[in-house]
Amino acid sequence: MTDDVTPYKKRKVRILNGAHTMMVLAAHLAGLETVKEAMDDELVFSFMKQGIFEEIVPTLDLPRAELEQFANDVIERFKNPFIKHYLLNIALNSVSKYKVRVLPSVLQYIKEKGSEPKCLVFSLAALIAFYRTDASNDDAEIMEFMKTASATDILKRSDYWGEDLSFLLPSIEAHLEAIEKNGIRKTMEKVVD
Repeated sequence: MTDDVTPYKKRKVRILNGAHTMMVLAAHLAGLETVKEAMDDELVFSFMKQGIFEEIVPTLDLPRAELEQFANDVIERFKNPFIKHYLLNIALNSVSKYKVRVLPSVLQYIKEKGSEPKCLVFSLAALIAFYRTDASNDDAEIMEFMKTASATDILKRSDYWGEDLSFLLPSIEAHLEAIEKNGIRKTMEKVVD
């Protein structure tokens, strides 16, 4: 038994909570309502699975087999037909959730691999696209700002993200343009390998 539970807390936040946060807004924009529907949707499921196994798991400091087992357990939990977990309920306060649950994996991935994690970065573009709709539910100031602000201004908000994320601007702008032009599903298809 280990006294240090930090790696296990980080594993839960990054895999379980991170998977929810990275998937929920894109899934909602794709017309889905519950986590179970998202898991039954081949594209959304592939997107989430790629994000977990190829982008989140490699950034954590526990044995790979243990992380993959935990990730598989999380997926089984998400597929539970008896839990009706609404995407819009999970979407509450998505800016602060992204900062804590997903952004650390993005930054660690970039540090280790020297490239951007495609799914996790796309999920930030989906977050921005979501906040431009009337479905977002967050602090009134955040919702008002996000609804009309440019991607540049959003990414510069270190009070939202803990740092200036302008280095992600080319990818975010490309995703947002593609979402607007082609829709969320077609854009997500290009992200999933």
